[in-house]
Amino acid sequence: MNPAPLDLGLVFCGRVAYGGRGMNGDVERKKYAWGRILGVLVSVAFLWVVFRKIEVTELAATFRKLEAGWYLLALAVFGLATVCATLRWHLMLRLVGCVVHPGATLRAVLIGNFFNTLLFGPTGGDIAKSALYSRWYREPMTEVLTASVLDRLLGGAASTVLIVGMLVLAAASGGFALLTQIHLPGFQWWWVAVAALIGAALTVLVKKSDGNSFLARWLASMSSGWKELLKMPQVASAALVLGMLVQLCFFTVIGLSLVAVTEVDIPWRQMLWTIPAIALIGALPISMAGAGVREGSALVLLGLYGIPKADAVASAMLTLLAYLLWSALGGLLLWRESRKMRAAPFTSEPKTISVVMPVLNEAEALPDTLRQVKQLAHVSEIIVVDGGSRDGTRDLAAEAGCRVLESPPGRGAQLRRGAEAATGDVILLLHADTWLPANADKAVLRCLGDPTVAGGGFWKEFRDPHWLMAGSRWRCGLRWLMAGRILGDQGFFLRREALAKIGGIPDLPLMEEFELCRRLREHGRLALAGATVTTSTRRFRQLGVLRTYARMWRVTLLYRCGTDPEELRRIYEQK
Repeated sequence: MNPAPLDLGLVFCGRVAYGGRGMNGDVERKKYAWGRILGVLVSVAFLWVVFRKIEVTELAATFRKLEAGWYLLALAVFGLATVCATLRWHLMLRLVGCVVHPGATLRAVLIGNFFNTLLFGPTGGDIAKSALYSRWYREPMTEVLTASVLDRLLGGAASTVLIVGMLVLAAASGGFALLTQIHLPGFQWWWVAVAALIGAALTVLVKKSDGNSFLARWLASMSSGWKELLKMPQVASAALVLGMLVQLCFFTVIGLSLVAVTEVDIPWRQMLWTIPAIALIGALPISMAGAGVREGSALVLLGLYGIPKADAVASAMLTLLAYLLWSALGGLLLWRESRKMRAAPFTSEPKTISVVMPVLNEAEALPDTLRQVKQLAHVSEIIVVDGGSRDGTRDLAAEAGCRVLESPPGRGAQLRRGAEAATGDVILLLHADTWLPANADKAVLRCLGDPTVAGGGFWKEFRDPHWLMAGSRWRCGLRWLMAGRILGDQGFFLRREALAKIGGIPDLPLMEEFELCRRLREHGRLALAGATVTTSTRRFRQLGVLRTYARMWRVTLLYRCGTDPEELRRIYEQK
């Protein structure tokens, strides 16, 4: 019987830490169980010291005056931080060649929040998250862990830049003048314990290992990943910006939590440096989600600037609650995804792709499109389904080595005919004017490495677009995220076994992709592969950008209102 995902993450943490030798799953789980107990005890001890400094009645009174609006905003900002963290890790996964699809990355990051809390910080959490991602999506653990470490390194660099800027601003405002007033009686021995724990952890992690160990393979992967990152300054820059946004969001959560409970005027410029200080102290991997140490640091540092003790502690506890709420969401997601993975509808790993292209008088566009497709190593066949062309389209396709079929005109009928004849594990439905990038086949197969995904599409950009057509990539993401829809000109791929479950491609003259998406969602997820196609703007040039968009929206609305597909086709093809 397979181990539970949580146990898998804990076991992998142990194996990495101990070089993979002389350890078994039970021993590793026991060690991490003791670690969790120790972390809880540290949190309890710190909280005991903190609550000796304030009156519980004052703390209760502070919570009663909580302004819910500010705190709800803090929770939303925490969610924004998660989105930025997802984008950053997604970039690193793409860099090392392990990106599956955006939904998989987002779910892993949310689950990572749960692991970060359970395993006392990002180090153990990242290892567990990486182990889970590797197991679920069949990606090499060394590469996934490399993506996580590069992600943290860039995030740390971005945080350093942001923190230095905040320190300079605070110093210019005289914010450090009160530091001489800090007294830490009763706290000093805890800092000694912190240093000892960190030293012990580093000692374990730098143990010598032979060249075939996981650690050696991971270091080799790190070296390769770092070299790739240096070759791509745009990716590194984007990751740094996202890292600063993540940290800025976390700092904002602390600030909003304070605003939600205090009624005193806050000298923001002078005390600006205390926010990152509280955040960094709370992130030390010695307690459960920073409980206790965050409250203690807030009590000492915020008190220097006239923040009442009860307000300072209450704000830290609200910050902790935000972490715990988002961690609980990650835990629920872990439970749900574990069930989905155990009952995954698609267990086979696809290897080959059949490209199906519906055409009608496409002699001008077809050669360039076929040239792109024929470069893809995993494409086993190209099926061109002609709907009655009179411009030599069929001859061009045959000369290019395609399998040419004939069908009555109508995109749905042509796609259905081609899909029925396809033999590949994956069927890629492609418009004659949509060009595939060089990594399209690998992106499709990697996306379908998720056994819960039935099909999907690519990100899309227009060739030589009008300025009114800007943002097509983002619209693809929003359409997929909000409506679960993928358009035909994005390139639509699906498993052949999923096609059998839905009874084939819907035989509709127009809007067949709408119905195809709806049917596929009943059997699995739709996803966006990690590649971008480019498509022609010829229709926009013929009708005009605004007129084309207006017609698309009109046809979509009429389709949702139940208008006959033949009527929709007539409207769509009007000159």
